[in-house]
Parts: sequence; C-alpha cells; structure tokens
Amino acid sequence: MDLDINIEQDRVRINIMGPIDTAGGSELSTKFAELAKDPTLRHAEFDLSDVPSITSAGIGKLLAFYKHFDQAGGGMRIIALSPQLSKQFKEIHLDQIIPIGS
Repeated sequence: MDLDINIEQDRVRINIMGPIDTAGGSELSTKFAELAKDPTLRHAEFDLSDVPSITSAGIGKLLAFYKHFDQAGGGMRIIALSPQLSKQFKEIHLDQIIPIGS
C-alpha cells in the first residue's frame, strides 16, 4: 500500500494505492494520528480508486478518521472508489455513513 498525501490550507487529500490489509491499517492509523494533530485541517478527501480490497481493520481506521473530523466540525468524504470497494461499501452500508462522490 502506498499513500500520497497533499495538504492545501484546511484540506487534506489522501490517495491510497494498493490493498489495505492489516499492515496497511496500522500504517493508516499512524498517518491519521499525525494528521489529526493538525488543528488547521478541517476537511479530508480520500481517493480509493486504486484500492482493490480493504480489511475490517482498514474500514475501522476510515471510520475513526471520519469521526475525528465530524467531531471537530469539519468533514470527510471519499471522492473515488474502485468498483470492488464500491460494492463492498454498499454491502456493509458504509456509503450511508461516509459521504461518497465528488
């Protein structure tokens, strides 16, 4: 799994490439903790178009990050999903919790 993180003003855009497995979930947790320490960040956008699969650990990290931004009065959304993740997110109703779309 590779991460490309771009910060502009109060917005962070995170592009994840590759499967998010248990090790990737741990890496996400570390990166998300670093980003959560920045009080100027109010919005997060995720591009998951290059993620073929995600484990429950990765989903848990996304939900925790979503909760952080929601509680801070900001927002998080997923701007792109791979077809596999789109199906998975709909099956577990994650698309009803985290906004998906541009």
